[in-house]
Amino acid sequence: MMKKRSEENNKISEEIKKEWEVRLKELTEKFDREMGKKSKKLRDSEKKLMTVNFENQKRELGNIIERKKAEKKQNMTIRVREKEQRKMANLVEKQSQQMLQLLAAKQEELKQEVAQELPTNGDIAEPDVIENVMEALNLEVTTTELPPPHPPSCRKKDLFSDVSVFNDIDNQVIQVAKDDHLTYTDMMEKLTGNLPNDIDKARAIYRWITVKDLNIMEFEEAIDSNTPLGLLKGIKFGTETYHVLFMRLCSYAGLHCNEIKGHSKSVGYEPGMKIEPESFQNTWNAVLIDGDWRLVQCNWGARHLVLNKDKKKSDSPREKEKEKREAEKKEQERKEAEKREQERKEAEKQKKEGADENDGENGDATENGKGDESKVNDTIRYQYDEHYFLTDPDEFIQEFWPNDPDWQLLEKPITKEEFEQLPFVRSVFFHFGMHFDRGLKAVIETSDRGGCDVRLKVNEKLENDIVFFYQLRFADKERRHEAGYRGAYLERFVYMTMIDNTVMFSVHVPTPGEYFFEVFANRLDEAEDTKGTASDGVVSSFRLKCACKFKIVCKTLVGKMHPLPECAAGEWGPKKGKRHFGIKAISVKHQDKDHETISDDSSETTSLKSDTEVIDTQLKDTPDNPKGGIVNVNETVDLVFKLTKPLQFVIKLRMNSVDSKALDPFVHHTVENRTTLRITVSPPQTGQYGIDVYARPLDSHDKKLSHAFKYLLNCLKVTEPVDIPKIRPKTTTKRDSQWGPSPMFEELGMRTVSHTDAKIECSESNQITIELFVPRSVSVSHQFLREPGGDIRDQVAMARQESNPEKTLFKVNLPETGNYMLAIYARLRDGETRNLSNVYNYLIVYRKSAVPETVPLAKPGDRKSSGSSIFRKGLFKKSEKDKQK
Repeated sequence: MMKKRSEENNKISEEIKKEWEVRLKELTEKFDREMGKKSKKLRDSEKKLMTVNFENQKRELGNIIERKKAEKKQNMTIRVREKEQRKMANLVEKQSQQMLQLLAAKQEELKQEVAQELPTNGDIAEPDVIENVMEALNLEVTTTELPPPHPPSCRKKDLFSDVSVFNDIDNQVIQVAKDDHLTYTDMMEKLTGNLPNDIDKARAIYRWITVKDLNIMEFEEAIDSNTPLGLLKGIKFGTETYHVLFMRLCSYAGLHCNEIKGHSKSVGYEPGMKIEPESFQNTWNAVLIDGDWRLVQCNWGARHLVLNKDKKKSDSPREKEKEKREAEKKEQERKEAEKREQERKEAEKQKKEGADENDGENGDATENGKGDESKVNDTIRYQYDEHYFLTDPDEFIQEFWPNDPDWQLLEKPITKEEFEQLPFVRSVFFHFGMHFDRGLKAVIETSDRGGCDVRLKVNEKLENDIVFFYQLRFADKERRHEAGYRGAYLERFVYMTMIDNTVMFSVHVPTPGEYFFEVFANRLDEAEDTKGTASDGVVSSFRLKCACKFKIVCKTLVGKMHPLPECAAGEWGPKKGKRHFGIKAISVKHQDKDHETISDDSSETTSLKSDTEVIDTQLKDTPDNPKGGIVNVNETVDLVFKLTKPLQFVIKLRMNSVDSKALDPFVHHTVENRTTLRITVSPPQTGQYGIDVYARPLDSHDKKLSHAFKYLLNCLKVTEPVDIPKIRPKTTTKRDSQWGPSPMFEELGMRTVSHTDAKIECSESNQITIELFVPRSVSVSHQFLREPGGDIRDQVAMARQESNPEKTLFKVNLPETGNYMLAIYARLRDGETRNLSNVYNYLIVYRKSAVPETVPLAKPGDRKSSGSSIFRKGLFKKSEKDKQK
């Protein structure tokens, strides 16, 4: 293997060397010809400039050749690796078939022996009797006749009601995985020797593979590749794969396992992408369980060992006392764990004698479908993804599409085009029992007002435990780094709320274009209290996982979309307050000059419209939905809530373009008998407002308040409006004039090094060197203009500095006195567009020292200037500032 790679490397090096020699010869001959033709007419400075240009071209050619060499070697490595993987997969498949045939033959011999030993009346024992004896001896018969791929007879939940049924097996696997076994026979005996059926054996193999953390494992060089450790080493270094390992172990356990090839929506895939034959390739397994083929993806199921992070130490007595209590608690838990382990071992002995036992070990799958078994020292958790073990076909097809449609295991297989159109989902989506309330495709088109919505339903038992979040970003690669639009974060163009077990995202994009909309979710940490708060009552943060993602396309936009008030990010409505603090919304009390109404929030309310105009300026079209967090206000409104524990509150009123401090007099709250919170809002003007409610338990040692919930208020009527000071909205910085940087200059990560002023005056020398910092991910070019006279870019030599490739030098030669413009253009190398944008303009004025004054440069569009100035030809647009002048 290594010899083959070495030979391929040498071959590539020789090919690249020959190409370098040929192209360098062509470049040198071209330079010699041009120099020979012009040598008598050229001045020394011009000859020097031509030489500099030649050296730059030579250096650039060398860089191109080196990149080509690296790319060829990378492709070669991938090609050789894939060839090695195919070779090993074929070998394992052949060995697996041989192993299963051998097991079947041995079992047939054993059946004959059993038939002869059974007491009979001279006749051969009945087949059913023999099968019962084989089953009693824990010897399942391995069949050599395999059923064709077909939809399974039942769903995964019908095979086992809860993952906890595998607690004993999972704990056994973790113990086995601690040892490094040198042979498959030895390992499989410990792993599956005492397991009676196919599903238990498949479970043990899946868990052993997902427990092994290749990131921390180290392997000896001389290890035999035909061993469990050898195969794990191959997986770590890319010569083997997880599906090959699973297939090998299944054969040793007497399980039939197939390799399935196809495509997946893996890393790098985005909604709406077309899957080409050579892109997003993937391989997984199908294992035969009780006559049905079941799908397994070990690679996606494997997770790393997670070490509990040590908390920062504090010198305060209270923190020391807290740490002491936690240490004593952990020590007690360690002793109890050791006791349980001893009891488990004793129970295992009893189990072999036929006694039933239940050792109480905790091996339940934790939130996000990740299994979590704590070791005795309570510092390591083995995490895995339960979803990818025996996944139901209708869920598996959401992420994986096999080349052979029969292996979809569906009644009606789908095409690759239909697979591409399916919503992009991840395992979290299925683990929490999510589903869309209607059929959605991966690409969603907005209405002509820029609106669309995504609705998810979750398992009703989990509706108070699941936290959602979202992200809206531009799909265009050139704009993906932009987090906002005209000073407002894109998240402010999404209204998210949760009513009962339905979470809704109402999206109104601010401008036509393409966007990616991603939904994240997680279950509140079960280690915290039932309200999802830490032990001291402050809401704790935790990581959210991607549940689904869409591409949103807005072709046209009628009207102007305004962002929501700048409140705390995330969910709107009272549901969040109930989830985190046990705050329950009771009523919304409306008051105006004419009448007073009370709406009971505990009653059923109408769900939000599918195209809720909560962001549009037409407030009269906005629905009133207190349960969803939207309240229409005439004059004054009271929001009333019931408290389950004493809390301290801070309430903030928000409005776009208004300082929140200026709105403080228009909102106040009272807490009655520590059981009722009343928030009264009297908006100073009509418009859209947001209410942020922050809270903390009164008995909490932490003085920090956490965000509890928020409401959106649409004020439709104010009899006596009050003037409030406005603040200027955040806007994108524009170029103040034609000279200097454009906004993209900073966005691309570029900056000036040598000349920070856009205007450069030269008198002592006709040559200057301008240095810019240019990231390697950015391509640059230039244009050099003289007034009058046109383009003379050959007077500038551009090159990246050898010692610091992120520094680009522009060596400028000024052939005669006058005014010049050096225009810098740039773009991202891997951007979708090949067009370069003008990012910086230098004004260079060259006057010899004998001349005391400089001739003023004609302004663009200045018709009074004499001569045919090229700067009047509209090469650059006027800035807003110049237009105003």
